[in-house]
Amino acid sequence: MVMGVHDLFPMRLRRLRFLPVPLIVAGPLLAQDSSQVDHRPSMPSDASARVTAGVTSGAMDFADRRVLQGVTGVLRYRIISGVSIAASPTFARVAFPTTLGGGAVSGLTDLPVELSGDHAFDVPWSPTPGFSLGMSLPVGDKQAGFGTGGVGTSAGVGLSLSPLDGFSTHVGIGKSLNDYSLNSTLGASSAAWGDLDLSYELFDRVEATMGIDGDLAAQDTLGPARMVALSLATSLGGPYTLTVSGGHGVSGAAARWTFAIGFGTDFAGLQTLGSSSPIQRFMRSLGGQSHKGSLTTPGSGHGRAP
Repeated sequence: MVMGVHDLFPMRLRRLRFLPVPLIVAGPLLAQDSSQVDHRPSMPSDASARVTAGVTSGAMDFADRRVLQGVTGVLRYRIISGVSIAASPTFARVAFPTTLGGGAVSGLTDLPVELSGDHAFDVPWSPTPGFSLGMSLPVGDKQAGFGTGGVGTSAGVGLSLSPLDGFSTHVGIGKSLNDYSLNSTLGASSAAWGDLDLSYELFDRVEATMGIDGDLAAQDTLGPARMVALSLATSLGGPYTLTVSGGHGVSGAAARWTFAIGFGTDFAGLQTLGSSSPIQRFMRSLGGQSHKGSLTTPGSGHGRAP
């Protein structure tokens, strides 16, 4: 049997945004003088770096026992203060259980490239609006389900607030503009998505973010795909940050469990970047997928979705 990409990834990956663009990406912190209270998390960030990079590796498990594993790199260039462009190549592998024919497929996914911008206002609660414009370059194997054979696009907006010192919240919405999703764990590619996250500085140099992310409306009979997730980030000294993230699908065709770990200079905290939140970037961290083409499992049979 031939398995459609929409069967393997029955939901969209909006841009993720916990995990490609990658797992946790931080924007520069708003500078304030000693007479002002900084309501944003105080984890150090490498705001002066023009170029940052990181790598994320993880896995997700689906209800029908399919397992997706991936490694994603990110390279970010800051054009001006608050505006950056990033590319996030991903190598993915999907393994099928014997009930779906067994075997596995692997390869590069289409290449996400995203332009992000945000600006923090020096007023109470530090409101920070942002935007993201994304596209995917067709470098993935369309027959394996890792590409569309064409250019994909997406757009999103978000707003972050910091009502208390060390505490912030983020809300965002977005939509893929054609048949490609930047989120491997959530949603049909044509669905609009939304996310709501809370971030808090637990200890010195340790921050946590928890939230819910998913489709705003159902695209199939399974209902809206939604996931709850938690991310921890700790500074290892200098510009380097280690992130550990996990998520659990609570409705629709979301991956049942997702786990990822990241390291690099592009993960300097849990603040938002453009329209994306830490949870959303976690969702993207294992690469996007197409809802076109077919995906066949090697070996004795072909995979089939539930």
